[in-house]
Amino acid sequence: MIFKTIPGKLKNKTIVGAIDRLRKIEKLIKRNFTQNDISNVQAYRKRMAEKPGFRTALIERQADFTDMSLGKSTLDYSGCEVIAVYNLLLKYGGGDLKVELPDLIEIFEKDGILHAGRFGVSMKSIKKYLGEIGIEVNYTTDEEDFDLLGHFCDHFILTVMNDREDIFRQIHTFYISKDGERLIAHNAGLRMRYYSISEIIGALNGGKAKGICLMAVKERSEKTE
Repeated sequence: MIFKTIPGKLKNKTIVGAIDRLRKIEKLIKRNFTQNDISNVQAYRKRMAEKPGFRTALIERQADFTDMSLGKSTLDYSGCEVIAVYNLLLKYGGGDLKVELPDLIEIFEKDGILHAGRFGVSMKSIKKYLGEIGIEVNYTTDEEDFDLLGHFCDHFILTVMNDREDIFRQIHTFYISKDGERLIAHNAGLRMRYYSISEIIGALNGGKAKGICLMAVKERSEKTE
C-alpha cells in the first residue's frame, strides 16, 4: 500500500484508526468500477490459461500485476493488502474457500479501499471481511504481542512501515505462512525462513521497518463426526 498523508512517529493504533477513517469517507463516495470487474476477470483468465499452476500458487511478486486494477489504481502499485488476503485464503483450510482474485478486488472496492484504491485497503476492512467468511482473527497493534501470536497461530497478515522514522517511505502489507516452527513471508522480498514475526520485521529494509498491525489466524481444526 502507498500511503503518504499521515505524519510519522504516531502510535500504531492512531495510524490504523486514521487509515480506517479514510475508508469510511471513501465509502460515502459513489464510484462505479464495473469496467474493472470485466478487465480483471479477463486478465485473471489469461493468467490461468498461460500458467496452469497460477490458481494454486501464492503471489510472490506484486510488481507483475500491472494488468489488474484496484479502484483507480493498479494491483502492482497498491494491491498488497488484497494480495495478502488472497494468499491467506489459498493456504487456510487447504485453500477450499476458493475465492478468486477478481472477486476479492471487487469486495474491497465496495468497502475497504482508500482514496479510490490509490492508497490500498484498510487493515480493519480486512479483519471485517475475514470475520464475515467465518475466519476468526486475532488482531493487535501492539508489537509486544506479535511474537506470541506468531508462536500460537498459523497464518498471518502483517502491516509494516518500511521506515520507522519516516512513514512517507510507505506502508506494506503481506501474508506470512508457517512451515513447522519456521515462518515464511510472501510478497515481501524475503527468501529466508524465520523463527519469529519480529525477526521478519528486522529483515525488512535493512532493519528500518516497524510493525504496525498483525492479524493472526489459527488453522481450521478438523471436525470429528
